[in-house]
Amino acid sequence: MLLYNDDLRLAHCLREWFYEICQSEKYSYQRIAFWDWVKAAEKSGIPAFDKCAKTFRNWSEGILNAFKYKYTNGPTEGYNNKIKVLKRISFGMKNFKRFRTRIIHCSI
Repeated sequence: MLLYNDDLRLAHCLREWFYEICQSEKYSYQRIAFWDWVKAAEKSGIPAFDKCAKTFRNWSEGILNAFKYKYTNGPTEGYNNKIKVLKRISFGMKNFKRFRTRIIHCSI
């Protein structure tokens, strides 16, 4: 497929490049490569990558901090999702202490 479509080949290369940036251990490389990637995505002419590059420019501080410090809010989001699902399946549990106990029990 990549041999027959230039846009698809370019999109695949950009995706692989960004994955390689994310997997790198050196922040100095990630910072420089990130901005190079954003510029390449903007020049690609692919609307999805134009939009992605704009988003990355707007959120660059947070993205670069995630590269630098290697911490994410993934675990917190996971707990929030568990609580939302529990709330949805509890059908409006009226006793807050029981609901809190159930949240704690599910989070262990």
